Amino acid sequence: MSQSPSPAPFRDIALAHAVRLLEEAGALDDAGEMTLAHARQHSEQDRILERARLLGARLGLLADWSRLRGALWLSAGLSVLLAYGLAGGLLAKALGTGQTINAALAFVAVLGVPVLALLLWLVWALGAALVSNGSGPWSLGQFMLGLAARLPWLHGPHSMNLLRGIHAVLRDNRLGLWLFGAISHALWALAFALMLLTLLVLFSFQSFQLTWETTILDAGFFERFLEVTGWLPKVLGFVVPDGVALNGTADMPGSAQPSLPIALWLLACTLLYGFLPRLLALVVCAAVWFRRSGQLSLDTRDPYFRQLAARFSAMAPATVVDEEHAAPREPGRLFRALVPGQPVPRVMIGFELSSELDWPPTALAGVADQTHAITGTMTERLQLLTALASAPPAKALILCSAATSPDRGAERFLRQVCAEVASCALLPVASRDPQNDKPERWAAWLAATGLKAVALCATAQDAQQWLEANDHG
Repeated sequence: MSQSPSPAPFRDIALAHAVRLLEEAGALDDAGEMTLAHARQHSEQDRILERARLLGARLGLLADWSRLRGALWLSAGLSVLLAYGLAGGLLAKALGTGQTINAALAFVAVLGVPVLALLLWLVWALGAALVSNGSGPWSLGQFMLGLAARLPWLHGPHSMNLLRGIHAVLRDNRLGLWLFGAISHALWALAFALMLLTLLVLFSFQSFQLTWETTILDAGFFERFLEVTGWLPKVLGFVVPDGVALNGTADMPGSAQPSLPIALWLLACTLLYGFLPRLLALVVCAAVWFRRSGQLSLDTRDPYFRQLAARFSAMAPATVVDEEHAAPREPGRLFRALVPGQPVPRVMIGFELSSELDWPPTALAGVADQTHAITGTMTERLQLLTALASAPPAKALILCSAATSPDRGAERFLRQVCAEVASCALLPVASRDPQNDKPERWAAWLAATGLKAVALCATAQDAQQWLEANDHG
């Protein structure tokens, strides 16, 4: 077993964990995926991840992953509104035209909850560096991800398994603190940007009486409060009140507008103690995330993955493919890409043809480089798919009976063949009783299943012309 597996994409590892969760209810039918993964990949980790991708495509996990990514944007917007409400909810209720506002209360309303949350995250981050699993405390980042997986109109059947798979990857690689931290700090930073904009608009176009008010505290308390909170803004050149006029009993020295220095101080504190710390924490978390996420690997010591590795080891070695014959694969692509300058082999496949029909057909004798007859057994299918996966991309002509009806098994087989060839065509073969032949239903079936890229040949002559067409990569 490889001791230093190569880095793997985050999505693929999450898919592997999601498939593992699905198999807790019972083993999946993965014979075809195992064979193709064994033929396509060479390392233990890559084969496990390839199997997860193939199963994910068949079971709908990839579609749910795309749906989850879209839901993240909506949940991010809702999370920003929540952060904005936490940061300025008390202030929004307190501020109003012509009202007298306690400056210290406004400071606490804007910065109290966010600063407390930031301090909690810092304490947790220090603990995670020593003894924790790096999952991080509850944060807006975790809330956003959980909300995205639960939105009713964007909730897929496997969304929760994907969510648990994501958490498993983060836990195994000690990345939860940094990913959720980056998301949370980004949301808070955006919320503070909105808060600064709100305060600027309110202070610019409404009149507020900002004072220092108390019933039981003395002026010395507010003097010390102003000295501590105003030190950094003053050092950086921001306007800070020169003193405290308790309960509005005196004007600020040297100021015709007593509220103006307090308003500028509040804006400076919101910027320096609210927005900038979150921005700095975002940069740190994002830097750690991008550095570590590029080094992700599957934990093949896990018993589940060790069992899969043992199954791959027990399989017969697949044919080695020359690197010059290896064709690139693009996500979502129906066919393999052609190899530039490489002639395209021609393969003819008989799919569950009646024994009364000649194989290979006399009309197509000699036009194909290879012929394969599939009578319906799993062994034949796996041998065919392994041969196609281990060879350069070919043109595949599939012959089926015009008297039979296409079903899910036929669709799955056709998609598996298409994934291993450069192009594919279908020829419904006439039976000895033409009254039972209905080749038009195969054409309608191709359109209904999204396989319009598969050419439909009406006659053997059309199939021969399609096979003999001069195609090069």
